[in-house]
Amino acid sequence: MMNRRDFTKSVGLAALCSPFLSLLTGRRARAAPPGKAKYLLLFYTNGTDPALWTPSGSSATNLVFSSMTAPLAPLRPNLVLVEKLSSNGTADNHAAPGGLTGLGYSGQNRVSIDQFVADGLKNAGIVTPIPSLILGGVASEQQSSFYRANQVLSPIASPIAAHAAIFAGVGGSSAPPGQLQRRKRTIENLDKELAQLSNELGANERTKLDLHVASIRDVEARLDGDNGGTCSPPAVPAMPDQDLRASTLHLDLAINAFACDITRVAAVEFGHHQGAQVSIPEVGNPGNWHNDFIHGDNPRMRLVNLERWLCGQFVAAANKLKALPAPGGGTLFDHTLMVWARDMGDAINHNGSDMRFVFSGGAGGYLSTAPGGRYIDGGGDSHQRALLNIGAAMGINNFTGFGDPNGARTPLESIGS
Repeated sequence: MMNRRDFTKSVGLAALCSPFLSLLTGRRARAAPPGKAKYLLLFYTNGTDPALWTPSGSSATNLVFSSMTAPLAPLRPNLVLVEKLSSNGTADNHAAPGGLTGLGYSGQNRVSIDQFVADGLKNAGIVTPIPSLILGGVASEQQSSFYRANQVLSPIASPIAAHAAIFAGVGGSSAPPGQLQRRKRTIENLDKELAQLSNELGANERTKLDLHVASIRDVEARLDGDNGGTCSPPAVPAMPDQDLRASTLHLDLAINAFACDITRVAAVEFGHHQGAQVSIPEVGNPGNWHNDFIHGDNPRMRLVNLERWLCGQFVAAANKLKALPAPGGGTLFDHTLMVWARDMGDAINHNGSDMRFVFSGGAGGYLSTAPGGRYIDGGGDSHQRALLNIGAAMGINNFTGFGDPNGARTPLESIGS
């Protein structure tokens, strides 16, 4: 057996348990530092009409909702609305990739913030069976929003296919009995070694080690078939008749994936910038989101109604998160950062000079909130800074490799800390 002090030096406390977790189940530590979120739920849509969306009359600590945003009111104490951020040309016009990457058509090594966060978590030793999920959208349209290594990624559009990809094998260990016993013995031996190591550490190092010990307890429970009471894989969904209805099912699948400890990062896309057919009674007569609601209607009441419907889906996702307990206490909502982001700011004029975001969720205490809701006028600052807030909320503080290296490199202090 390796000397404990040499073991600590060679491996480091931050990665102390990760080899064992990878060996056992591919699961990761559940603990997160105070003030940081454990889960990222990215809600992604087309741009909108800024004049109709803007919460006019709002102050920094009190939201005055527009008709479009009024259905978000139940989340007011955990709500931060941000507008008037500039993409600096990276999110202008159709298919511009800057919404989530911070880089335009000519950018190199584009990576969307969801993928960057997933990589950051993995580098920190937080390993899940699925590093990230991208769901929803419109499969028939050209994809241009999600990127990894400068290659565009396509969401899983079918809820049935998504269910199969996410929940296959959930509900019990598939390991042979002998292998399962060997895994348990490995855990028991590791427990003893960590207990001895803890006695040799100072207070700060012991606190870090305790976080990893908590993850060992989680693995032990999983090997015994206990998921902590939070994992309830949903039934296989029926295929809906339109893409937006499918995206509501994808939200449910993503949240259940959090509860089952399958992923920490999930993005669900509603619609597509080139268009999506919408047939929802609350919206009005059926039509095309882009051609009709954005560019055809005057006044744009169907766009207003669609935005209100989207707000309702965002609130419904928050309520689902609130209803599910999280390992270690609280609810999934308490530990999740919810972000509503867009492919462009001003869909009417097809430009990214007025990008807007909705931040919500408990986010582990990261968000700067107020009982009346928080409103932030970005004043033309870079929208890349808001994307960096997403990474910071998830515990990432090194943004090398993300976005424009010559652009803004710090998160907005007004969103969180």
